[in-house]
Amino acid sequence: MKNLKLQNIFILISSFFFYAYWDVRFLFLLILTTVLDYFFALRIHSEQSQQKRKMLLVTIICINLGFLAFFKYTNFFLNSFNDFFTASGIPLQIHLLNIILPAGISFYTFHSLSYTIDVYHRKVEPTRNYVAYASFVAFFPQLVAGPISRARDMLPKLLTQRYIDKDRMIMGMSQIVVGFFKKVAIADTLAVMVDFTYSNLYVVSPFQILFSLFLYSVQIYCDFSGYTDIALGLGKIFGIELKINFNRPYFAKNFSDFWERWHISLSSWLRDYLYIPMGGNRKGKFRMNQNLMVTMLLGGLWHGASYNFIIWGGLHGLFLILQRYIKIRVPNIIAILVTFTLTTLTWVFFRSHSLADSMYILKSIFHVHNFAVADTFLSVKALYLAFVLFIFDLFFYRYFEKKGKYTTLLIDLILVLHIILFGTFTGGGFIYFQF
Repeated sequence: MKNLKLQNIFILISSFFFYAYWDVRFLFLLILTTVLDYFFALRIHSEQSQQKRKMLLVTIICINLGFLAFFKYTNFFLNSFNDFFTASGIPLQIHLLNIILPAGISFYTFHSLSYTIDVYHRKVEPTRNYVAYASFVAFFPQLVAGPISRARDMLPKLLTQRYIDKDRMIMGMSQIVVGFFKKVAIADTLAVMVDFTYSNLYVVSPFQILFSLFLYSVQIYCDFSGYTDIALGLGKIFGIELKINFNRPYFAKNFSDFWERWHISLSSWLRDYLYIPMGGNRKGKFRMNQNLMVTMLLGGLWHGASYNFIIWGGLHGLFLILQRYIKIRVPNIIAILVTFTLTTLTWVFFRSHSLADSMYILKSIFHVHNFAVADTFLSVKALYLAFVLFIFDLFFYRYFEKKGKYTTLLIDLILVLHIILFGTFTGGGFIYFQF
């Protein structure tokens, strides 16, 4: 397909069909968001009055965040009101609403917001090509779980003629294989034990809880980065290069390093559109620490309407602040192990069903007195897969971008073999679909 307009129409129709297949009702919300941001961006760009431009920007931000807040946080705030009145002894119980969270609303909302904000700051020219713009917002590989793209990166690729590139298609297929290896062979297999543990916290041994904390660190990384690899691989096949979202995060030496490697598109979005506009590190140490904490708390809340997510974000904010004051030189391997251990402990709040469960887990792991596990065979398999992931990330990370097609093919075959032998094909959806 050599015609650029037809290419984009094909992408847009495919993306809308992909989203509608989940729930056609919310396709109209996606289209509404796209149309509003498209026209508001044009109006902001053409308006000469700075005051009116700012008013238009604030309006479209409120509309976008209003949609997000209604679907994602309404019941959270109603629950909070109920808890407050109950604690105050006032017999008031507000009924919760039956709200379905639209898949990927946090991701495509941030796509749209970055566009209108960049147009306001004149960092990007608004396009009059609605099909190209809608394709940027709704591009199906990244629509429901990222990575979060910027218009300044994506739009030029959608406004430029694209051709089938054999080498890029081969790279894309290999990256998709990596994604399925991480998701099906590792994440879904580890999820069996992790889900069992979290569903039976008060029955299983403290050692199994501790072991499952480690497994969940591996699971969530493989689940999310596996999806990202599939998305990036599909992007390559379509001739659209998406930016990497993970860069071996568990090799991070501190928390700043971690957030430069984990969910890179979100951390950079929060940095550019929240942390820096609040003042960043330009207004003294106190304000810098305050800005860091607010950014991470909101980053936690972005993940979900739960006190657990807020605590998770707050802990990362605290670690980011503390590392600026604690200056202890240690070998890299020690720094990596400490960062990984603390990150694993914060995942407790991310995965737990409630704050009470989180507290029980943290209490239990300090009372390990034996090495009892519910399923020895599954535990050994999980350890083997974690070891394979470690070797893969250490020596073969992004192997498909290096020259040597026979080496690439050999690694592809090894990964496919692991998918066949160790894959769990009855697993649930991707973890980040819920965000």
